[in-house]
Amino acid sequence: MFTRCTNPVAFFLLLSGYGLYASYKLGKRDSMRRIGKLYVHYWLTLLIFVPLGWWIRGSEVYPGSWKQILENVSGWYTGYNGEIWFLFPYMLLVLISVQLFRWMDKVKLIPFFLLAGSLYFFTYVLVYFWGDSYLYTHQGVYILVLYFNLLFPFLLGGIMMKYNIVNKCKIKKEVALALIVLLMLIRMCIATSFFHVFFAAIFIILFMRVGRGKWLDCFLYEMGRRSTSMWFVHTYFCYYLFHDFIYNFKNPLLIFTVLLVFSYISALVIDYLNNKIQKLINLKS
Repeated sequence: MFTRCTNPVAFFLLLSGYGLYASYKLGKRDSMRRIGKLYVHYWLTLLIFVPLGWWIRGSEVYPGSWKQILENVSGWYTGYNGEIWFLFPYMLLVLISVQLFRWMDKVKLIPFFLLAGSLYFFTYVLVYFWGDSYLYTHQGVYILVLYFNLLFPFLLGGIMMKYNIVNKCKIKKEVALALIVLLMLIRMCIATSFFHVFFAAIFIILFMRVGRGKWLDCFLYEMGRRSTSMWFVHTYFCYYLFHDFIYNFKNPLLIFTVLLVFSYISALVIDYLNNKIQKLINLKS
């Protein structure tokens, strides 16, 4: 039940919308450059883990057919690593984020929120009722549905930044902590994933009001720096390539710790290589 409180996609999209809107207001509107950097980062992980997958699982899975290679390289269908399924629709969001934020600045908050929320609800219903029977086997339609589904949390993050909601929340630290505990208890009792976005938004606001030690902020900052690489690689360890090794530790806390350590170490290597490649690309451009 606790896993109902841990939907990383909703948190990622909210924070991404928050950060991109902040950059937009500062005049940083280089969407294509952001997408390019993201894909170079992603391709680097493929260059490392696909050969490893070929060695462990065989050529039929990694790299598979030319169709599979093209689908994975583009992010259209991430069969090598299914847990990054939202890479392509997220790329589309970033691609037109400037236009989305311009629209958001022109429209009144309540109609805008209701429209984006309605699209989220409609696409959630589509996936819930027709995911297995149609959408999962028609990737083009599924990508379109995902785009409008992910649009709401992305724009909600932008709204949180635009209206400075986090800083305007003046709840005391102790009250915020108690509300987080209550929020998590409520979320554990609600089975549907429809509420992930609202849970994540409220959690972020309350978490920013909780007193945190410097050690925790340092830890979270470091995890944040490595988060993209860890997102790209962690399921290779726990699902696809090293499942038996990771879950052989049996204790859930040990499993999580070992997975975190291996993902973090991999992220250090990948980030080092990625920084070198990105600097080389910038020098040539």
